[in-house]
Amino acid sequence: MNSEDGYALTIVLLISLIIIVLGMGMAWTVRSRTDIAIGLNDRNSAYLKSYSALNEVIYHIVTSTFTPTGLQFHPGNGKETGWNLYGRPIEISDGVNVRLRDTAGMVSVLFEPDLLKALVEHASGDSKKTVAFLDTLADWQDTDNLKRLNGAEAFDYRTAGYAYGPRNFYIQVPQEIMLLKGFDKDIFEKIKGDLTYWGGDTVNYLTMSESLLKALLHNDSLVERIIKIRREGRLTGRLFRDLTGIQATERNIFMPNGLIQVDITARAGKAVDRIEAVLEKKQWERRPYLVTEWRE
Repeated sequence: MNSEDGYALTIVLLISLIIIVLGMGMAWTVRSRTDIAIGLNDRNSAYLKSYSALNEVIYHIVTSTFTPTGLQFHPGNGKETGWNLYGRPIEISDGVNVRLRDTAGMVSVLFEPDLLKALVEHASGDSKKTVAFLDTLADWQDTDNLKRLNGAEAFDYRTAGYAYGPRNFYIQVPQEIMLLKGFDKDIFEKIKGDLTYWGGDTVNYLTMSESLLKALLHNDSLVERIIKIRREGRLTGRLFRDLTGIQATERNIFMPNGLIQVDITARAGKAVDRIEAVLEKKQWERRPYLVTEWRE
């Protein structure tokens, strides 16, 4: 009898163990599939939020008027609403943030070498590195193989062990400057927020970032005062001129140039969807805006 009792107990325990293992397996399967379903739902929700936000941003851009530092539009409730064009986050719905930048307040890597020089020198704190960067950038883009004093051509890349040489044409995206021989990638991390590809022929100091203003004005306390005035909504071209002595010219117009960099971040649960684009606000009836750059 003792032998039979022990055998029965072993069978019961074995069956119980099998049931527990099967139950745990089923629970894990259900949990993993539930997580996948939740993840897909969050991903779709974030995707829909970002594109809904993009449509809202485009609508407000094309129906707005420019101010020296932003956009002014009428949402339909009888009150004017303003959006800034200097990158301060705008929350347009739950989990959706938008940053808008006037590209006239940024630095084009193609068309503004003087501003680019000031920005890189401020970030690096080294004028020699700045000169080397500008010469190397020029050698990267020109079609000849004649090295500038502090630049680098194909031979220099090969001898330094690079697997590539200069493009010999205009760079295609701002991130391409990280491929330049000897370029410090830490510098790019400091300046990337102020870089744009599509620039214009005008400059708007009123929408520049704090770091770019410090690079150009070389007066941190003055820049901090300007930023404070801008946040209060009181910054105008005349006030900026009185504070800095910088006059309005054909290039310095103290107004947005119509090219707006849009950065949309939408979150749903653990999912994040992001859209980056540059929109050109136009006044044409059949083409109220133009997408000049797009990245998702």
